[in-house]
Amino acid sequence: MAYLTFNQLSTTTTLRKSSTLNESLRARTYTETNVFLSYRRKDRQYVEAIVKFLKGIGINLYVDYLDETLEDKTNENVAAILRDRIKSCNKFISVATPDSGNSKWMPWELGLGDRIINYKNVAILPLTNSAVTWNDQEYGKIYGRVEGSNSYVSNGPDDWYVIYPDGSKIKLKEWFLKN
Repeated sequence: MAYLTFNQLSTTTTLRKSSTLNESLRARTYTETNVFLSYRRKDRQYVEAIVKFLKGIGINLYVDYLDETLEDKTNENVAAILRDRIKSCNKFISVATPDSGNSKWMPWELGLGDRIINYKNVAILPLTNSAVTWNDQEYGKIYGRVEGSNSYVSNGPDDWYVIYPDGSKIKLKEWFLKN
């Protein structure tokens, strides 16, 4: 299995606020899978490529920096909005980079995702320098992690899996549909 690497992502464009990615939470149907995407703000340059990859599988994503209702500073209102957005989703993906351990918000969001959405609906998406190694955080041993069978560039969405700590795996597309 292989991890998604920094070199495999394109960082040439940026998402704008008012992007349609967050629109799906306002017009959600019961058959759609909505995913809360958690990431470290300093890793924002990689988010658009991750969003394109995940949307290619056919899911809707919530990305906080596209949410015009969020303020740029940390406060109780921001926390309440993020809590509501997590409640509106049925899956949670945490993008884990080598610097994610320095985030103050990601562990909080991950804990909420675990409690609100259920830990079986939470997955870690490692973003690494090497497709074969990941220096995971402690929480990486608790949740499923997203891995590809070879590489991001050559694999389509059908070649990505959620691998659980017990070694079992499910195709990522199927995981999104499973409750």
